[in-house]
Amino acid sequence: MEDILKNAASQADAAEVYILRERETPVQFERGEIQRISQKNTLGVALRLIREGRMGFSTSTTLEDRGLVERALATADFGESQDLKFPSKDFTAVESHDSHLASLTAEELIDDAHNILDRLAALAPSTPIDLGLSQKEVEIEVGNTSGFQGKYSRTGLGVSVGTRSAQGFREVYRSFSSGRYFTFPEKWLEELGRRHQQAQNRIGVPTGKMPVIFSPGTFGALVMRLIAAIDGTSLNAGTSPLEGRLGEQLFDSRLNIREDPHLSWGLHTCPFDDEGVATRPRDLIKEGRLEGYLYDLKSAGEAGVESTGNGFKRGLFASGASQKPHPTPSNLIISGGAIPLADLIAEIDEGLLIEGVMGAHTGNIQAGEYSLNINPGFYIREGRIVGRATDAMVSGNIYETLTEIGALSAEQGILAMFGPMGYGPYVMLPGASVTGGG
Repeated sequence: MEDILKNAASQADAAEVYILRERETPVQFERGEIQRISQKNTLGVALRLIREGRMGFSTSTTLEDRGLVERALATADFGESQDLKFPSKDFTAVESHDSHLASLTAEELIDDAHNILDRLAALAPSTPIDLGLSQKEVEIEVGNTSGFQGKYSRTGLGVSVGTRSAQGFREVYRSFSSGRYFTFPEKWLEELGRRHQQAQNRIGVPTGKMPVIFSPGTFGALVMRLIAAIDGTSLNAGTSPLEGRLGEQLFDSRLNIREDPHLSWGLHTCPFDDEGVATRPRDLIKEGRLEGYLYDLKSAGEAGVESTGNGFKRGLFASGASQKPHPTPSNLIISGGAIPLADLIAEIDEGLLIEGVMGAHTGNIQAGEYSLNINPGFYIREGRIVGRATDAMVSGNIYETLTEIGALSAEQGILAMFGPMGYGPYVMLPGASVTGGG
């Protein structure tokens, strides 16, 4: 890194080097039989430099690439005009690396997978089971000509378990991820077995407004629209409906969304972002009020504010050293309630439990609109699940839907949308718009 920075500094006004090292071991089982195990080792290097007020950018897969600086200088001739200042401040260390998880062998991962498969097979005999397990270790290093130099490591373990119908189609699933080693809880497997049995009864859902419970994963589809609106790039472009609305009461007072990049063993725990800006915990939504926006260095400079430490090379469909930083949250934490999920279901006379959606990336996301095909979802009648909902969808706008929240569950799960975003509860919305064929 030092040689690259020295070379770049001699020919440019400022420079930054980003290094990403990743090691991942994915294990895949289908119908209870192992299908794939591999190990991926990747190295990514990205150089940004500023010469005469213009940004240059180049990437490589080796630190020995002698043309890295020259390519960045060449792109600077045609790059964007930017008044971007690389950071120099210190950062706070975080707990993000589990040495035990990092040291697990492929054989130990396979043993863990067999353990989960055997436990679920005992709960749901003769049921085809799929399982995905992935162990990851990431090291990120950032240095710049302003004097900043930092490095941290992060581990991750992701487990996804699902069942298939007799016809071979995907039925129900559960997943969880953490920055440290964990054993897949028995209660989740028991619930998965119950949901599989409940799914064998297919039910057409009527059209109308009704109570709908979003699982933590599916609620991520709604949160994604909020994140798009507090993105500094959207704010600067004038396309966000939340521009200039800090401090306003926009949602139900029970909605609290906090960003905590220092959460021990979190999914995206980090002491600084991918631009070397120190991260800090803060409220984004507090008791329904909008409290914060997301800025990277570029969008912050354009807005005349400081970066919030949200410049990450991670997007919906791609991530890695070759990506440019974009305003992105770290660990999102949605506060839960005190009511168990079973009690939420018991209070509903007619409604839905949604555990999976399709089409989350479609529609006018920045305006908050959503139209989600439910897959899988479960029909609730007289306080109990009576079958799997077929051919149903839920639609609306988060700026209307989230003004009234019926309840938040005591249970917490992975808040997700095209990958884990953080943690949150089951969320019951009392009057969601459902379209069905029943």
